[in-house]
Amino acid sequence: MKAQIFLENEWLYPDTEITRQDDSVEIDTARGANAGFQILTDMEVDIDTPVKVHWDDSGIADLDYTVYQLLPARVEENSGKELFTTLDYDSVSSFVTRQAPFYVYDVTREIDDGILKQGRVAFYIRVSVPENIQPGTYSENLRISINDSKLTTQINLNVYKAVVPKLEEANFSMINWLNLESIEKFHSLQADSKSFWNMVDKYLKNQIDMRNNHIMLPSGVPIRDETGKVTDFDFSAAEKLGNMALKAGFNHVYGGFVARFKEWQKPEHYLNWDRDISSISFEAYRQLKIYFSKLWSIVIENGWKDNYMQCLVDEPQFPNSEHYRILSGICRKFMPGVIINDPVESTDLEGAVDIWVVKQSVFEKHLSKFKELQSLGEEMWIYTCGFPAGYTMNRAMDLPLLVSRLPMWMCYLYDAKGFLHWGYNVFNEDPFESTCYYRGNPEQLLPPGNAFIVYPGDNGPWYSMRGHLQRAGAEDFELLYQLGLKDEEKAHEIIRKVCTSFDDYNSSADNFQTLRRELLEELE
Repeated sequence: MKAQIFLENEWLYPDTEITRQDDSVEIDTARGANAGFQILTDMEVDIDTPVKVHWDDSGIADLDYTVYQLLPARVEENSGKELFTTLDYDSVSSFVTRQAPFYVYDVTREIDDGILKQGRVAFYIRVSVPENIQPGTYSENLRISINDSKLTTQINLNVYKAVVPKLEEANFSMINWLNLESIEKFHSLQADSKSFWNMVDKYLKNQIDMRNNHIMLPSGVPIRDETGKVTDFDFSAAEKLGNMALKAGFNHVYGGFVARFKEWQKPEHYLNWDRDISSISFEAYRQLKIYFSKLWSIVIENGWKDNYMQCLVDEPQFPNSEHYRILSGICRKFMPGVIINDPVESTDLEGAVDIWVVKQSVFEKHLSKFKELQSLGEEMWIYTCGFPAGYTMNRAMDLPLLVSRLPMWMCYLYDAKGFLHWGYNVFNEDPFESTCYYRGNPEQLLPPGNAFIVYPGDNGPWYSMRGHLQRAGAEDFELLYQLGLKDEEKAHEIIRKVCTSFDDYNSSADNFQTLRRELLEELE
């Protein structure tokens, strides 16, 4: 069996050629962090082929190794130059990795059953390093046996002094919105059943492992009388998920959105559960009083007050900033002291929002204004989504893999305390074959991988390579934060050697590896 080792920051493909035989790898890590690499072989296996994984006993009992099988996912269209997707490769050839359609090794399936799926054999190896291990260089041999073929890889692990804090002590906040309907559908489970919530718990644990420490809960469901009048709201799903999430280790839970505009450039917001009711009407006030009052009582009864935030509107725009301010005032009246956290696309929300989660392109377009707001003590986060497409940093599967990690470096450079992406697990009918998500209009596909960063596995979520890189980026932020306490200019200098804006970055995995080693050395 021939095999070549690749860094964890670069894509592999089913047709990637092996150009050399590797039997060892050197990787760098902080303590309390993770490091990884990929192994690509020339071997093809049939379905359900047995595999054995063995680690030489070197006495390093604290190190935790996980072996994943890399599986391909199909990119059916390329990211568009500015929006959506395209099959006009010439228009995007300057920034995408390959011409669509193509397959890429994005799926990582943990080999916990001793069985390989069919196809070319490739692995992702993850090394989890405890925070109390002594710094130094450790060596361990990984032996993989498939039928009569054997593969031995010597792992030389350079453990540096720096420590990535545990999630409950993190300086960086991160959230990817969990979609309960996708769990119900793709695991064939009945909503609110015991097996359903058991599966939800597996997704929560994956999110925690990915260093997501915030979670959005489902919005309340209106209860109507025989005339159709809203008389109450059902928050049972939110209450169940909130308690599960806090028990799993999340730091904060959010109340879901209550209103939304119909058109981006119009001044009005409307209630989410009744799109004909303006959010500043008397009827909206009546319903929102019931909504916020009941929800706040649930927060207090469950002891969530110190862990709770409220979302109001997804992406309020400049034209509807006034409606947002009124809605915020109503919320604060019935939820006194609540922190309001929203993805926003306006600079005109001072006092109405507490945590500004700003799209990367909007943040840079209005950079001076957001910097001025930060100087007043306003807390900023960054979010990425399907818009804009193109070259800008995002986690699209036809962009360099490294740009799934670099947004967290830009967060530190811009003094943003957190990161949001909406699409954690919003799947198409077959997310392994259709990675460009659409909502009702197949002519407006979102860029590949935009809607999900895990896959629905046999018995729970399967990490994507992009998910592993997002976790790594959150760990990197913690290291940059520690260096910044010592020498902020040095931290910025290291970042600028790999990226200076969301549209200006070096996607070389080798260059990044050198700079991350420099970061670790600066913390010695």
